[in-house]
Amino acid sequence: MRALLVMMAGTLLPAALSGCMAYDDGAAEPAIPPAPTCPAETKEWSAFINAMPGPGAQPTLIVTGSALVPAGTTATLTAGPTDRAMPPSQRIVLALASSPDAAGGWQQLRAEIKPALPQYRSVIVGCDGNAVATITDIQIAQ
Repeated sequence: MRALLVMMAGTLLPAALSGCMAYDDGAAEPAIPPAPTCPAETKEWSAFINAMPGPGAQPTLIVTGSALVPAGTTATLTAGPTDRAMPPSQRIVLALASSPDAAGGWQQLRAEIKPALPQYRSVIVGCDGNAVATITDIQIAQ
């Protein structure tokens, strides 16, 4: 009798557990391409120092440009480090972020750094460790 119970358990237990197992039909899930980390193209980069006087005014470095971004992403500019050269170069970080509702195309970008230094040698816009643009003509609006 005991041998019969062991044999039945060995036969019925795998069949009972098979209902709990995941079904694999062998079809692979469609590959989702990784989101890009940098825009395909950029253009129209400029930088200037707004040193206009006025109540509470601070010198401000303003950097603008355009980036071609794919649908579902937005581009941002953030201040990076300033080097120790005299006059220094200011780094600006260009990055893409996921934004499911965003339409693709050319996006206008703007970064402001307050307080700005009195003068800059250049502004270097970089993405993912690579320079996208180097701006050397930095005007001062007074």
